[in-house]
Amino acid sequence: MLYLFFGTAIGIFLGTVARSMPQLGLLFLLVALPMNILSGGNTPLDSMPPLLEAVMRLSPSTHFVSFAQAILYRGAGIDVVWPQFLAVAVAGALFFLLSLIRFRKIAAASLT
Repeated sequence: MLYLFFGTAIGIFLGTVARSMPQLGLLFLLVALPMNILSGGNTPLDSMPPLLEAVMRLSPSTHFVSFAQAILYRGAGIDVVWPQFLAVAVAGALFFLLSLIRFRKIAAASLT
């Protein structure tokens, strides 16, 4: 549910950036697909170039894969995976806040 919140928040943020639905689709292809493909679920982060690995360590999808694998494969509890949960929650809240700010700015500009 937490990753769904992040995914929705980044989708709403991209929706405030895009001017049309086709542009939103292209933004989705440029942001969400690489983020999910390079998250560490399909290929290990250690096999990536150092710069790409550093960038992907900041991605919430990487944290989601990390805590999902810890819970599913090793039976880890919340005491072990809470930092990854927190990282995904903070990223979701940040994108939601940015979306709210952008939406209010766009709405105020359209009223004037």
